[in-house]
Amino acid sequence: MNTLKKSITSHLKTAALPVLLALTPLSGFAHNAATGVSTTANINLPNAWTNILSSSVFLTGHNHFCTVVGSADYRHQSGNGTYEFGISRDAGIPAAGVRRSVELNDNPGVNDQNTIEVGSTAFFTVPSGFHTFRLRGRQILGNPILANARSDDASMTINCFERRLTGLFIPPLIPPVIIPPVIELPVEIGPIDPIGPVVNPGS
Repeated sequence: MNTLKKSITSHLKTAALPVLLALTPLSGFAHNAATGVSTTANINLPNAWTNILSSSVFLTGHNHFCTVVGSADYRHQSGNGTYEFGISRDAGIPAAGVRRSVELNDNPGVNDQNTIEVGSTAFFTVPSGFHTFRLRGRQILGNPILANARSDDASMTINCFERRLTGLFIPPLIPPVIIPPVIELPVEIGPIDPIGPVVNPGS
């Protein structure tokens, strides 16, 4: 009898398994993840793209849609120069649309600004596999011998999702309030003199 009960119970569990899987929310199987990294290291910025921060991820199964945000404190120590910062993936350099540039000058006898925060954001469609995101900076104008700048501290966050938002319009829950048009008062016009301007005969 006990054997029969165990057999029936086993069959019921096996039969219920597909139902339980069907009731499991899809988010439980979604490949959504986030990571981040920061540093307080002082990194000099020459006239070639230099890595300020990097973080690697391993994505499986399909394309992922990743948003990356990076920021850094940029310190201009001497000379005149223009620098740019951006976010890249793997061996690529930052695309033109995600580059941010700053210009700081060291004028003699003037207490110029020498520290500024820079930041950039980027969106990537990333295939499965191993990938590295980087926050980079470089000098683009100025005398490389006289200009001297560095990144004091920096941080970067990475968020990767299984699905990408589409342009689906969701109507608001509260209907819009229709505001009646403003009725302006008519312009007040003074009386018109039918005689016309007065002419002084003695003039």
